[in-house]
Amino acid sequence: MQPKPTPDLTHVLPVAFTGAPGAYSEEAARRLFGRQAPTLACEKALSAVDTVLAGRAGRAVVPVENTVTGTFEGVASALVHGGTNIVGEINLAIRHCLLAVPGSKLANLSEVISHPSALAHCRDWLARWGVVTRTSSDTARAARELVESGDTHCGVLGSRVLAELYGLDILADGLSDQARNETRFWVLAAEPDLDAGAHRTAVLVGPVTLPRVLKSLRMQLEARGTTRTRAPLLRCSDGQHFVLEFDHPAGCGAAIAAEACEGVPHRLLGSWSTR
Repeated sequence: MQPKPTPDLTHVLPVAFTGAPGAYSEEAARRLFGRQAPTLACEKALSAVDTVLAGRAGRAVVPVENTVTGTFEGVASALVHGGTNIVGEINLAIRHCLLAVPGSKLANLSEVISHPSALAHCRDWLARWGVVTRTSSDTARAARELVESGDTHCGVLGSRVLAELYGLDILADGLSDQARNETRFWVLAAEPDLDAGAHRTAVLVGPVTLPRVLKSLRMQLEARGTTRTRAPLLRCSDGQHFVLEFDHPAGCGAAIAAEACEGVPHRLLGSWSTR
């Protein structure tokens, strides 16, 4: 008897993402799985991980790093406490819009609210304009709260999707101090991807307390032919767990990780293709 094929959970269960509806993470999820794919908002990366492990979502899409502001907090900690696997990634170009409730005028805005990363992406533009800034846990949540307040003197930095979703006016668009502004997202699943052509791998290492351990691991990985070796890429808030990431010949990630990390507490987080 032929074994039954593994079902594609993305057609059965929603895709979890971090943030409120309309967040960039949801846009990344829809780019990957299609506009019609059901999605599920989660407050933090750990919540998204728990949702996948509990079987309430087939995949989770979480932001890892941005070309302007660097890595995102909370991802490493979520991976330490969860048992999900990295099965893919996507890069999303970030171009912010300045959003306001209908009837607002750009000249009358005195405050701009958004996620700290979004504010940092447009720091110079906002400084030249001279407005007060205030942080929010998420761009989409800031937009939703703006609609609820109806404040015509306040704006939000966020995506064009937010304008459509919450009925906001776009007073300026294409905002970013840096020409290259991209966020990379990881795709997480309960089971590993068995793609024989996978050429990128991540490993969770720890607990380790000596800085030289990471230097030694980097040397061990590079000695085995890895490239783009990042040791560490992410660090956990406890200061003892780290995520390493490296590229390698197709299909060799697990073996390289096992050899390089022998004798050091570690867990393979997954191997995937970047195509």
